[in-house]
Amino acid sequence: MASAAKSRSKRLVALKDRLNRLLAELDGLCIRSADVLEVEEQISLLEESFRAADALQTEVELDLDGEERQAAIDDWALCRQNYRVGKARARARMVEARGEGPIGSGCVSAGIPAVRSSNGRLPEITLPKFTGKVLEFPSFWAQFEANVHKRRDLDNATKFTYLLSNTEGTARNAIEGIPLTPENYSQAVDILKKRFGRPRQVIREHLAALWREPACREMTAQGIQALVDDVTKHLRCLTALDRDPFAGRLPVSEALMPMLRDKFPPALIRAWDTNIGPEATDEEDNLQKFLEFAQWQAGLLSTSMGEETKPSASRQEERTPSSKPSRPERRSVDRIRSTAAALAVVAAKGCPFCSGDHKAEACEKFRQADLPGRRDMARTKELCFRCLETGHMAKGCREGRPCGVDGCRQRHHRLLHPSPMTESARSSGSDSIHPSLWAVRSTSGKGLPTARACAYGPNGKHVVVNCLLDTGTAVSFIRKDVAKILGLTGPHERCRFTTLGGRVGPERRWRRVEFRLGAAEGSGRRGACTRMQALVIPRICGEVPTAPTESSDGTPARTVAEVEPRQREQRAPLVVDVLVGIDYYYELVTGRIRRAIGGSVAVETRL
Repeated sequence: MASAAKSRSKRLVALKDRLNRLLAELDGLCIRSADVLEVEEQISLLEESFRAADALQTEVELDLDGEERQAAIDDWALCRQNYRVGKARARARMVEARGEGPIGSGCVSAGIPAVRSSNGRLPEITLPKFTGKVLEFPSFWAQFEANVHKRRDLDNATKFTYLLSNTEGTARNAIEGIPLTPENYSQAVDILKKRFGRPRQVIREHLAALWREPACREMTAQGIQALVDDVTKHLRCLTALDRDPFAGRLPVSEALMPMLRDKFPPALIRAWDTNIGPEATDEEDNLQKFLEFAQWQAGLLSTSMGEETKPSASRQEERTPSSKPSRPERRSVDRIRSTAAALAVVAAKGCPFCSGDHKAEACEKFRQADLPGRRDMARTKELCFRCLETGHMAKGCREGRPCGVDGCRQRHHRLLHPSPMTESARSSGSDSIHPSLWAVRSTSGKGLPTARACAYGPNGKHVVVNCLLDTGTAVSFIRKDVAKILGLTGPHERCRFTTLGGRVGPERRWRRVEFRLGAAEGSGRRGACTRMQALVIPRICGEVPTAPTESSDGTPARTVAEVEPRQREQRAPLVVDVLVGIDYYYELVTGRIRRAIGGSVAVETRL
């Protein structure tokens, strides 16, 4: 007996849930002005469910006594009321759609409240779905409030139905358990506002979104424009919430400026620093002006070079008027000139002395010249004497570090120091140029541990490669063009490289590939290949100059350059194709070491 009564109660709860769901669907059909036949079919399903629930309700009431029975009767009376109102609203919608007469003119029985002519039908406006994201709530509620909440011709039950039909996910879960009654509509609105619409919570979400905004590292119009749009959107929302980020003695934008600057490409940041100069005022050096500059750069990148020359000068002239009346004309001219120079910095790549793929301070031709020769070379190429970069002069350079050679505190580059450079200073300069240990070149005339080998791909393709063995690197690398020749593929993984000196690079996606490395033909070594994995990068290091070593009797030994006659004739530097890190280093070395009279050490490998 008890189990049967419990079973009936469960069935009744399920039928009531189904009835509420059908009512919500019926109201949704009325909202979007669905076809009359579709509304009729939904009413038919609703009536069938109501009859089944009404019959079962009678049986359940007989199983109860006292207060429990009265509570069940009251609850069912509320369900009947919702059923009548929803059904009447739908009937009125059908009458209006068929043009049979004004709604509420006699099509509703006397026991049911009259439904107004516009009740149950919204203007042709698509309301957004609110999924529970805090940053989306202000926009959602503004539209819902204007189109539903403040309408006097809609009763609260209808508004509640609209609210349910326009929420999803966590927002829907927050109010779904509340009975669909006119009295509970205000409660549902309060729940949503307290959970998703508190101003302080929204403000913090906007600030957190600015921190989480992914960085743009490439000088592309699409990437820069997207970043500018996202940042500007959050700043405007903060202003709308009465938290103007540009107001006050220490505005929020000033605190955000360092973090947001670092999200843009380094080339754009250098162009901005060159553009504003070291004497920029607060009106010129702020987040708003920086975003304007970034947007302008994105526009320049999206146009051809021929179209951008004149607008660059005119727009820059309009955008950065001088704030110093004593030098207005010179200030304007300097800004225009340095802007063009900044664009040249962005576009220019390679060494200005030899057109190699390295910076000016890393150029062997420049480093081997004497001090007067270096000064002449830098002056001829119009380089800054502080940082050896193009696009500005020393007076406009943002480099703040002093020379440092022999304790020198002057603001010139260490390679332009008037006194002779010591070997330690030269080595220190090289380290600062190549922060990664596996990218350091030898400047003392000694050779780096290199070897020629043959790399094999999965499809049988093979190519002769130059390998650099380095125990200071945790993982191995292979050049992108070599991996492409071998047809190497593999999954991507996110990595962040830490270079010598503790400098941490940005997190990026790199492809990990697998290939085999064996001895090159003609090396005199035969044996099995070593299977290894490596990360694919565009370039491993700069070109390594070939340096002859000494044999055990003191005579010059064979070098890598002597293996290739063409390289021997041209004395061409070595291009590293594969860097073998500590992960595979000990699988390739045999353990045999030979030291020459001059101090050079040769390590035998399986290659």
